[in-house]
Amino acid sequence: MTGSSGAEAVVVRVDRDRCIGSGMCALSAPESLALDADGRARPVDRYADGGAELTDGLAEAVEYCPVEALALHSAHGGYRIAPAE
Repeated sequence: MTGSSGAEAVVVRVDRDRCIGSGMCALSAPESLALDADGRARPVDRYADGGAELTDGLAEAVEYCPVEALALHSAHGGYRIAPAE
């Protein structure tokens, strides 16, 4: 699956044990991430399953998560894209 730009689709994984609920990710990428009632991040549906296009906001959210609770994976191959392990 690829996004409308032809780029590989991605899914977002949230380590909810690590998430501190700063909310910066949901502000940076509201189309990709939201906060649950407990204040921790979760991917919106299309970024949890199936995948969707990587946006600049999502890339920034993953890069700047203060506790590295977010990870991007290929929607097709499942391999980790960012952050680097």
